[in-house]
Amino acid sequence: MQWESADAPGVLLLCAPQGHGTTEVCSYIVHLAKEKASSANGPVLYFFCSSAPNTQYSANIAHTLLYEIFCYSHASTANSIVVDFLSNLVRGHFQRRAPEFREDDPLDDTLMKILDVPDKELIQALAEAIRKAGVRKLSIIIDGSWHDDTDRFIQYIRFVEYVMRVVPELKALVTCRHNSLDSIPDGMLYIEYDKERKGLHVHRPQV
Repeated sequence: MQWESADAPGVLLLCAPQGHGTTEVCSYIVHLAKEKASSANGPVLYFFCSSAPNTQYSANIAHTLLYEIFCYSHASTANSIVVDFLSNLVRGHFQRRAPEFREDDPLDDTLMKILDVPDKELIQALAEAIRKAGVRKLSIIIDGSWHDDTDRFIQYIRFVEYVMRVVPELKALVTCRHNSLDSIPDGMLYIEYDKERKGLHVHRPQV
């Protein structure tokens, strides 16, 4: 309730070991957010890492959330969102080195080449697509990057922080390992397993 209040920071982390109910909590929050969802409240985007191959988290999260924002958007803007997403990826290709795109390549092969970019570029292109959609309100729920390394977890957090800069009213819920507290950005709200009765905490830098 504190987190959902209008004056609370938009991002909340749930920190717990694997198998301690964060997936159930996220499912419940998704259910509540969908019940409240409307054109006035904005779309509900969600991703459960347990549903993705261990080696393709960033690609799966980018593609899944892009599809969800595409389905939410009006038909007149949905195509432009996807075009903008792919254009950002192509621009990144040519900034590094022009890929071997050939006119006689099947469309599926060309698309796979476009999508074959570093995780960071996928995440940035997704955030830009959300900005392109003109979304003013948004809920994002990302659960259980249990097999991820710290760098990729930080990347998810940076993605959410980037979206916060382009979506005025964002509410995001992200779960992380119980031992990932040192990776939480300073000033971010979190609830730690076995300390939840003490309420929300704000991560402070260790001296």
